[in-house]
Amino acid sequence: MHLVTVGTPSNDVRKGLQDAAAMLKAAGLEATSGTVDGPPETALGTLIDSEGFDLLVMGAYGHSRIRSLIIGSTTTEMIRSCKVPVVLIR
Repeated sequence: MHLVTVGTPSNDVRKGLQDAAAMLKAAGLEATSGTVDGPPETALGTLIDSEGFDLLVMGAYGHSRIRSLIIGSTTTEMIRSCKVPVVLIR
C-alpha cells in the first residue's frame, strides 16, 4: 500500500501521512508514504502507471454544483482518466 498526497510536502502533510501509515501498521498492514508534484489528475495517473498499482482509493469531497459544472472536479477527472478501478471515500 502506498499513501500519497499531491502537493508541497509541509510538516502537517508529512505528519498526516506518518500517522496514517502508523494506523495501518497497527492493523497489520505495511504502507509507504510520500508526496508527488503536479496536478492531481496527471500526477496520480503517472504514479499509478509507473508503479504498476492495480487500485486507487481516494478521498472525495464536493464543491458546489455550479463550480463543478464550470471548472470540473479532480474526482471526476480521475474516474475518467484512471486505467485502474477507483474507490471513492467520502
